[in-house]
Amino acid sequence: MPYNHQGPASVITASRHLGTEADECLNENLDINMTSSGKPTIVRVDFNSPLKWPGNPNFVTVNLPDGTSVSGVIVALERPAEGPGWVTFTVDD
Repeated sequence: MPYNHQGPASVITASRHLGTEADECLNENLDINMTSSGKPTIVRVDFNSPLKWPGNPNFVTVNLPDGTSVSGVIVALERPAEGPGWVTFTVDD
């Protein structure tokens, strides 16, 4: 299933590790560009402004305006303190 979206969305970045409390940061009303490819599905989310991140992030959820949610384990990311960045994650589909 393709996961493509351009426009507003909310992104939750999370640190979920066994034996510790989950740490999540909600980033609301972001302007994103989300694309997907391959099997297993890899989703890339490009964002224009910095996101809030917990320590040791390993999970992300994207909540779209239509109520759809896409989430998975982070594969790679670029999270500058200022300016645009991106995150890629796997989706079990």
